[in-house]
Amino acid sequence: MNGESCSTAVHFLTAAILTIWMQTIQNRSRQSRRKETDLYIKTMKSIEDYGKNLGISKKGLPAERIELSRERIELQDGKMCDLVAYNVQDYGYVEYAENIEISNGEFRRARSLMPFNYLDASMQKFNWDLYGQNVQMQQCVAESFVSQFNEYQKAGKGLYIFSRTKGSGKTLLACSLANGIMEHQDICVKFVSVPELLEMTKKSYKDFIEKEDLERIRTAELLILDDIGAETKKEWIDTELFRLIDYRYSNKRVTIFTSNIPMDSLKLNERIVDRIFSMCIKLDLPEKSIRTMQAHDENMEFLKGVIKR
Repeated sequence: MNGESCSTAVHFLTAAILTIWMQTIQNRSRQSRRKETDLYIKTMKSIEDYGKNLGISKKGLPAERIELSRERIELQDGKMCDLVAYNVQDYGYVEYAENIEISNGEFRRARSLMPFNYLDASMQKFNWDLYGQNVQMQQCVAESFVSQFNEYQKAGKGLYIFSRTKGSGKTLLACSLANGIMEHQDICVKFVSVPELLEMTKKSYKDFIEKEDLERIRTAELLILDDIGAETKKEWIDTELFRLIDYRYSNKRVTIFTSNIPMDSLKLNERIVDRIFSMCIKLDLPEKSIRTMQAHDENMEFLKGVIKR
């Protein structure tokens, strides 16, 4: 592809894509959408794949002359769109938008801020047998939380998932429960660790976007508040946690807490602990790390797949 034809193609595509782009973003906040959806749904296609859509090949333009950037934008109909920008040396930026069909469940998971490695967690994959002991009661409570979520919601009841042992599956179980609910219910779910929440709170005094994100977390129909009790004991922390938890308690917003500290041993303001007691059912996991066992099983499955090839 010579310089003149490439330049013409670039200008033509840029004009067309900008039209589509303006129609999709409308008046919505790009920064907020980018933070919520970012890279959570599907893996990025290769530079060559996107290049083909633009008529750019590695033969025409060496790889070192193409700089790729990408963001994911949210469309109003619950779909996603990948916006890919090529910085082509001597020709400037070219943008290409590609719609991605995703299910409502996937879309809700992407908006939840859940860590990437938990997006595919599910109750079907959660292996209770790894604990090597009777966990029938815990399993029944967990399954009822998904199947009877409407009843939990009416009562404003959540879960307090506890185990002193790191890697015991607390966060994995919480995300598995949330994903199971999102598959069948059109609700807003948010995930945040307590240390991250407190960091966002500090930034929100100066950052409007952080303030918006905190409001979504505060009002979410289901909130996973991960690792409560890990925070340092400070008055302002107690104040902020009380504001959040009191709002959710008063408005019957369902919350899943995970912690390696028993509920009655939390070093928090008494008012906070009282509300957690009132709004949560305790779900104690065995003091056994299943993370290493799961990692071993996953590694073995991976090796089986690659060795067969």
